[in-house]
Amino acid sequence: MDKGDNMIKIPNWKRISLDKLEFPEVADYTKEYINLDKQLPTGVELNRITDKEKKSFTDYLNKDNIHGVGKAFVSFVDKSYNSGISLYLPEDSKIDEPIRLDFKMNKENPNLIDQNIIVAESNSEVTLIFDYSTEDNIKAFHNGITRVYAKENSVINIVKVQRLNDISNSFDSNVAFVEGHGEVNWISVELGSSISGASYTTYLNDDASESNLESIYLGDGNRNMDLEYTVILKGRHSIGNIETHGVLMDQSKKVFRGNLDFKRGAKSSKGSEEEFTILMDSTVVSHSIPALLCDEDNVEGHHAASAGQIDDNQLFYLMSRGLSERESKKLIVEASFSPIIDQIPSKELRDIINNEVDRRLMNA
Repeated sequence: MDKGDNMIKIPNWKRISLDKLEFPEVADYTKEYINLDKQLPTGVELNRITDKEKKSFTDYLNKDNIHGVGKAFVSFVDKSYNSGISLYLPEDSKIDEPIRLDFKMNKENPNLIDQNIIVAESNSEVTLIFDYSTEDNIKAFHNGITRVYAKENSVINIVKVQRLNDISNSFDSNVAFVEGHGEVNWISVELGSSISGASYTTYLNDDASESNLESIYLGDGNRNMDLEYTVILKGRHSIGNIETHGVLMDQSKKVFRGNLDFKRGAKSSKGSEEEFTILMDSTVVSHSIPALLCDEDNVEGHHAASAGQIDDNQLFYLMSRGLSERESKKLIVEASFSPIIDQIPSKELRDIINNEVDRRLMNA
């Protein structure tokens, strides 16, 4: 770990300023973060990542395909990571219970730089839950990369929940490479931090590969979010879907980029991207930039983005049933979020998310 890596210059984003942000000095992360309820099947290898472990995964470290939230952020993780996992699943292995990774930042561990590498051989299946949170009233810094490699007929499900306090910053880059009939599914929950950058890029490299990304975000106060979701379809009959639901309040700001890219050779492939944003106040800023790119005939692609205030008819109906205006707005937001939250395979985490959403909306 190079202590001088904090000298890497953070770029200034076009729509969300990073002028006052600096990479921190990085020390060892000492908290336990792997949470396992059951013993893993024979042949499955789950380790805290070290230089030795990372070296054994050299063939999977294709940096040319990883831009993430920015090359400077990716470079910083590669040089200065202090936590993370390597997970290897051999052929025909299935892990029934989710693997949970609890990354908690506190006074002793304010800076989390996690490097995660997940490799699933053919016909294997796994679900992982990443929960990023802060303890105490600290100003934490999170910057991470998760690399996913799904071989033929494998299924990888990843849930990422970011709920840092509102004086911390979080930047998270994710990339997946999917082979024939493989499947990678993402759930992203962005609830916290002062500045939040999240990037998910999935390459559907072979025939009948599939990826689904579902996300929610909640912006309040002066929170700034930069979200980029991309699916690159290369194989025939591949499927890529992006669905995002968000709420903005107060003076919060959000930039959303959704990209579907049909490459030559992706015949008979299908993709869709949708974003639905509820604007609770006139003082918020919402940028939505959907893109649909195509180099192939005989494909099906759809994109849609909508942003607006809560429908007056819905609000009137709920209030006519005895609910207050605040309670009615909360119910409408929960109806938008719940189909995604309900898919998270942890009741404890679902309750935490629902309680946090309730708290923010009732204090609005």
